[in-house]
Amino acid sequence: MKKRIITAAAALAAAACMMDTTAFACTAFYVGRDVSEDGSVIIARTEDMLSAESKRFIVHPAADHKKGEKYTDAFGLSVEYPAHTYRYTAVPGSEYRGIGETPFGEAGFNECGVAATSTVTAYPNKEALAVDPLVKNGLYELSVNDIILSRAATAREGIEIIADIVDKYGSGEGNIIMTADADEAWYMEIYSGHQYAAIRLPDDKAAVIPNAYMLREFDPAAKDVIASEELESLPKEHNFIKIRNGKIDLRATYSVPDKDTDKIRIWGGRRILYGNPGDDPDKAEHELLYTPREKISVKDVMNASRYRYEDTDYSGDIEKNKHIRIIGTSRQEECNILQIRPDMDKEVGCIEWLCLGNCEFAPFVPYYAVALTDTPRMCRYDSMDYSEESMYWASRGLSTVCAGNRELYGNKVKEFFSKYEDSLIEDVKESDKLMTAAKQKTLMANRLCADNVYDLFNKQHAMYKELQTFIAAYDGEDEYRDNKLTFEPTLTPKKADFVSYTTDLPTVFTIDKGEDAR
Repeated sequence: MKKRIITAAAALAAAACMMDTTAFACTAFYVGRDVSEDGSVIIARTEDMLSAESKRFIVHPAADHKKGEKYTDAFGLSVEYPAHTYRYTAVPGSEYRGIGETPFGEAGFNECGVAATSTVTAYPNKEALAVDPLVKNGLYELSVNDIILSRAATAREGIEIIADIVDKYGSGEGNIIMTADADEAWYMEIYSGHQYAAIRLPDDKAAVIPNAYMLREFDPAAKDVIASEELESLPKEHNFIKIRNGKIDLRATYSVPDKDTDKIRIWGGRRILYGNPGDDPDKAEHELLYTPREKISVKDVMNASRYRYEDTDYSGDIEKNKHIRIIGTSRQEECNILQIRPDMDKEVGCIEWLCLGNCEFAPFVPYYAVALTDTPRMCRYDSMDYSEESMYWASRGLSTVCAGNRELYGNKVKEFFSKYEDSLIEDVKESDKLMTAAKQKTLMANRLCADNVYDLFNKQHAMYKELQTFIAAYDGEDEYRDNKLTFEPTLTPKKADFVSYTTDLPTVFTIDKGEDAR
């Protein structure tokens, strides 16, 4: 396979360009335990960037490091390792982009039960950058998640680690990061080269976060906050500080003006997650935290992640609205929902719901990420070109076809995988019992991971074949349109029982009942 090499310098230039546009925008969500349907803590994010690049689902093993050994990324950041790093899951991009073997880890859990999803790119204003410029060899988003999950034993420590790195090395871009564990969740905004602020997220609130700084009045001395030393003094000294209700207004002080692409995603996300944004996105409340009218389920967050405003005048399916920034964009590389159920042991209570590719036409799949030590090879397969052996490309190929005609067949596929997703949600109840009873939880987590991956992988390929056959028949009978051909999947949306799965691909993937995930 030919590598598509991008030099570090080119990658750095690309990252700099990203600071000036929302073309690569992402959307994140938070649900506190008091407002979730089952007492879960949820942090989630859609990664919206380059749809024609494989994403992988992998597990980094724990490791011991010699004194002086360093983690170094493609942008020049070099940070010394601690003596021991933790095992953790990650969703990296392709190494064929030439910026490292596992860049952009994005989301995952570590063996301590710490969850992190990062990053949502945000944009500091020219006043802030004039006095505290971004640092060329500082912290970039391609390294954030790997640094947090390899080192942090708690959600708070994850934020403190990033704060220390920004203090010492600086940041190369503006970002938003979330971490969570069984005790608390944290939200962090990085504004400029060395300025940042973080808060402990309240249990009784929810949030929808576009590519925009959302913190408003802020007290750096308050309890459960972490902030850079000059967060308030720097803008005050240089006369660009903005005050609201007697406190520094961080968004007004450090952010570029509100963008329509951000406002409408806050509005859209809250429509699904039981806020009350009204009918006009421009008049909706754009504060970070809100109190939902009803309890929020994992399925609600899934639906918010794929929301295209279909039931409104701003529907992304209407030609005149093609310029409107929807949440469920086709540019989603992966979508993650990190669910922590605090009343369970971490090996059982922490579930990583992951969709490789666009979640409009593909389901979120659950994994017991804290106990996981391996993933099937189709999850690890790396290719910048379509490949039948890749989990990512199985999803992406099907989604690309479905987006071509939602009315004729795309919506039927969407409906099918929504029902399949429901079966996975229901199946977790039985999987919880297996995990709880298992003496070797790592073995069981690996088996359940493979069970889910193989089942979906086979269904996606079977659906792709059915769809291509239908499209060929429909196109071939154009002159007989009175026949009114309609697409109806023949597959069952129910997840199969815990048994052996195979595919009829040139490379055959199999797993036998009781076998580890290889």
